Amino acid sequence: MVKLVALDLDGTFYAGRNLGVPESAWAAIERGRSAGLKFAVCTGRPQGGHGLQYAQRLQPDGPHVFNDGASICEAWGRSLFAEAVPRLQEVIALARKHALPFDLMGADGGRYYENELMPPELLTHIEMTGVVARSAIFEEIRETLVRLWFVVPDLSLWETVKPDLATLPEIDLAEYISPREVITGVIKKGVSKSSGLRWLAGHYGFALEEIAMIGDSHNDLEAIRDAGLGVAMGNAVDEIKAVADHITGHVRENGFAQAIEYILALNG
Repeated sequence: MVKLVALDLDGTFYAGRNLGVPESAWAAIERGRSAGLKFAVCTGRPQGGHGLQYAQRLQPDGPHVFNDGASICEAWGRSLFAEAVPRLQEVIALARKHALPFDLMGADGGRYYENELMPPELLTHIEMTGVVARSAIFEEIRETLVRLWFVVPDLSLWETVKPDLATLPEIDLAEYISPREVITGVIKKGVSKSSGLRWLAGHYGFALEEIAMIGDSHNDLEAIRDAGLGVAMGNAVDEIKAVADHITGHVRENGFAQAIEYILALNG
């Protein structure tokens, strides 16, 4: 029986700027909660902003996973768990050396960039999450820093820097490459949404087999595979569909609501 549903946000619950979160998804959450299900955000987004607002409505009395498992907090923002990025001074030294735009995520919801003016490469990504960012020098930040994001418009520059980062065995890199830019997250090695699910299981006293994970993208793969029930959205990448136990509809076609109905039917 599924007792907890962990859900990715972008492409799973959130259907983009035009549609936002479909009303069918919120209605499905209410049906699930009425049937005794608990819910948890499990996202790569930074802690705070729109993601935390969703968490407050989904499960106001429970923990939620942000930064791909590097930070876990209450729905109202109090930090419960954090994994600091190791070797961060060295990573930032490389960024400074090559003038790579980057921003830093904190365990208490802070978001920082290291310029007097926000680099335009970061602006879109910061605005999307609704987490307010401020300029700060790394050495002066006192908050535990759990993730760094590079946004690099020059692919050749990124390919120059990447081998140096790869020499740091304590970190993992998550790359998203488009024709316009390379977006790369830096996080402690071994930290993932799957490790976040295990933390949630311990918190609630559930077996991992009693947790469902719904997602669509590469950073959901381990959690989809390791959860008791892994559900891939209809718009999910092929790698996610290959490891999922069930494939639901597209996020823009009530796929999330269909996933919850499927879980409720399994629970009987």
